[in-house]
Amino acid sequence: METVDCLVVGAGVVGLAVAERLSRRRADVIVVERHDGFGRETSSRNSEVIHAGLYYPKNSLKAVLCVKGRRMLYELCAKAGIPHRKTGKLVVANHPEEQEKIHQVLRQGTENGVEGLALLSQCQVEKLEPRVKAREAVLSPETGIVDTHLLMKYLEQTAETNGATVAYNCEARAIAKCGGGYEVEMRDADGGSMTVRCGIVVNAAGLAADDIAAMAGIDIDAAGYRIHPCKGEYVAVAGRHKGALSHLVYPAPTPISLGIHAVLGIDGSLRLGPNAFYVESTTDYDVDPGHLREFLDGGREYLPFIEEQDLRPEQAGIRPKLQRENEGFRDFVITDESSRGLPGLINLVGIESPGLTACLAIAEMVAVLVGD
Repeated sequence: METVDCLVVGAGVVGLAVAERLSRRRADVIVVERHDGFGRETSSRNSEVIHAGLYYPKNSLKAVLCVKGRRMLYELCAKAGIPHRKTGKLVVANHPEEQEKIHQVLRQGTENGVEGLALLSQCQVEKLEPRVKAREAVLSPETGIVDTHLLMKYLEQTAETNGATVAYNCEARAIAKCGGGYEVEMRDADGGSMTVRCGIVVNAAGLAADDIAAMAGIDIDAAGYRIHPCKGEYVAVAGRHKGALSHLVYPAPTPISLGIHAVLGIDGSLRLGPNAFYVESTTDYDVDPGHLREFLDGGREYLPFIEEQDLRPEQAGIRPKLQRENEGFRDFVITDESSRGLPGLINLVGIESPGLTACLAIAEMVAVLVGD
């Protein structure tokens, strides 16, 4: 039986950030990932946005870790040469009820300590983005975009340089408390079974985080840890509109998402998305062509130049939400389960947006929880 200091379940951006951080001081860190590479689920199927911290209740983990993580992420990207761009973002409104919503976004962002926010008039929006239709908009200059693949590659390589091991095609099947630590049974890359003994288990399994918590003996319904998958689809906008925008453009947020927004790629390409609807499957990433009308109608609310022939299905992602449909705000779960008799089990559950932005700050929080 192999013995390691710390086992991280999941090689998404958060799991890799945790592994990189813990491997600075710990000799034996292993990351196990059921897929054949990093970031195969939520981490590679999103808007690649570095969020400023506008939307989340003051002092929530989402607010605090987003603001801290955003600053850390810009610093890392600049130092490590990871492609990124501080594009800024406009949250736009064209109707009175939308104006009320973006005024609340402005108040919330200000409470959360987001720098440089401003409320713009229609004329001011036109000067910044002549092709955007908006009666009013909130400008967030600290919002940006990042190449998530190269970010994850950097975290993986740095963790490995520090001595960590990343094991792909390796899936946790059972977790048992054993003395001062845990025995984790896994399916290995050859389809066989192996057991690893470790003092610390970090559950960064994303869409499967509730399953991992349940393996350790936690009643996930009583704990409020059950994941409710929420799918979001993206459509590509025709290349003739490449460079049409210099800022990200978002509508007023909805109760379950930030709305169908204009997503910029590092190369200047343009997408619309994501929409948001709850699903049963966590593996169906098809984009329904029947939803193109939703994107056209939503996008033309603030991008009137978009035409039906400009849109084609691109990709979809699935958010690991803790709240059911029509339920209120749920924060990240980031906790040591000592109170449940499971010291050294660190659960990261419900790490949806702004998890990418917050990944480095989440890793710092995990380091504190394990005493590093």
